[in-house]
Amino acid sequence: MAEVHTMTALLDVHVPSKRFGDRRVLDNFSLTLEAGEIVSLVGASGCGKSTLLRIVAGLDREHDGTVTLKGQPQHGVSRDIGVIFQEPRLLPWLTVAQNVGFDADAARARDPHVFTLLEEVGLSQVADALPKALSGGMAQRVAIARGLFNRPPLLLLDEPFSAVDAFTRIRLQELLLAIAREHDTTLLLVTHDVDEAAWLSDRVIVMGGGRVLDEVTITEQRPRSRRSPALTEARNRILEILEGAHVL
Repeated sequence: MAEVHTMTALLDVHVPSKRFGDRRVLDNFSLTLEAGEIVSLVGASGCGKSTLLRIVAGLDREHDGTVTLKGQPQHGVSRDIGVIFQEPRLLPWLTVAQNVGFDADAARARDPHVFTLLEEVGLSQVADALPKALSGGMAQRVAIARGLFNRPPLLLLDEPFSAVDAFTRIRLQELLLAIAREHDTTLLLVTHDVDEAAWLSDRVIVMGGGRVLDEVTITEQRPRSRRSPALTEARNRILEILEGAHVL
């Protein structure tokens, strides 16, 4: 009999309600991620995607929901959750290596783990450079390395490639996927880019009005062709859901 492999739930989130003043931004929202999954949240601006990410990251605790990681309730920022923002947010007075290691101490910046991460993102040659010497794509690669520094099982990404050009975005998507597989990292990604969501993800959660409108499962095996019929079908389905909800 063939061996059966089952995934283990890594993250469970349930937020009955989240408000900013009179505006409800999350409404009876639930999400479960399995270990090793890549899941994208797609929807119009203001639908609650980034708010949800902040709640999972422990950066927003003003809500009545629950976040459980590896079976343990989360009540704040955790070393088991890495975060990559839309902007790299590098500290300009620290070197690339110091930014990755979260430490201005020179000895810590020479940590072999830091240089392993920089090699993986192709930046070991600029370890001693300051952020001002980097291009936008290079700075975001530093942010990816920093997000992985604590070896988190879960990495959250909030529009991480929206500020770079299309060609750099494709290279960064491929880099992110390769590194996630190398580190066995689960990814939860917020994006407005339907093509990005379809190519990267195992599942795409389509949001509207703070709720889950629908979910699209991507069955295409990796490595994927960006022009494959299966991805085209998935993109069309995502757009159909958004159009049906009058989001587009």
